[in-house]
Formats: sequence, structure tokens, C-alpha cells
Amino acid sequence: MLDQNNGYEFAGEGARRRRQRLEAEARQNKSEPSDQKRRATSERAPKFRDVSGSEARNRIRLLALRSLTFQDVSDALKREGYRVSGIAISGVRSDMRAAIKLLIDEGLLDEQRLKQYRRKHSR
Repeated sequence: MLDQNNGYEFAGEGARRRRQRLEAEARQNKSEPSDQKRRATSERAPKFRDVSGSEARNRIRLLALRSLTFQDVSDALKREGYRVSGIAISGVRSDMRAAIKLLIDEGLLDEQRLKQYRRKHSR
């Protein structure tokens, strides 16, 4: 039987199967972005380095030694492409600061020398 548009979409056996097939094809075509769109998305995405946890911790320790603030460490890691959470940065940085303070209190680290080191590496 024909409908108003002279099409056979709703007529006869297999109409349900045809409708499902057409819907599946429409979903499949809609979900795939074009190559140009896919390329543009990948170009916009920030480039992150694939590093181990110990390498990231070592980098945070070094940056904590060189700078005073959390924001400096966080910005430097973002610029270098490390994907590290603020909680991880804060935890490792606070441990490093406690170790530095202990070394200064025990006289194993000269505070004046540390200030010179930070001035030299802050550039």
C-alpha cells in the first residue's frame, strides 16, 4: 500500500526491518565526524607528555626547590606538558618544603645559598 508520498516505507512485511536499518544508517552517519573536523579537534587538543609518576614527582620536587609558590610550579608543569593534578602537586611540594625546612634547621643547607639558587633558576 502506498502512503501520501507514494513511498513504500510503511507498507507490507519487513517495514519494521527497513525502518530499523534506515535509523541505524542515519545514526552511523551522524556519529562519525568528518576527517577535517577530526583533524581540527586533534590540533586544538593540548599536547601532554606521557610520563611515569616518579618522573612527575621528581619534576615537582625540582620545581619546588627552585620556586616558592604553588602557582609557579603548576604553571611550569602545564607549559612543559605534564598532566598532574593540583592535589598531587600540593602533596609533593609540601613534602619537599618540609624536607628543605628540616635541612635548614639542622644546618645541612645554607638558606642564603638556597636564595641564590632560586634567583638563578627563576629566570
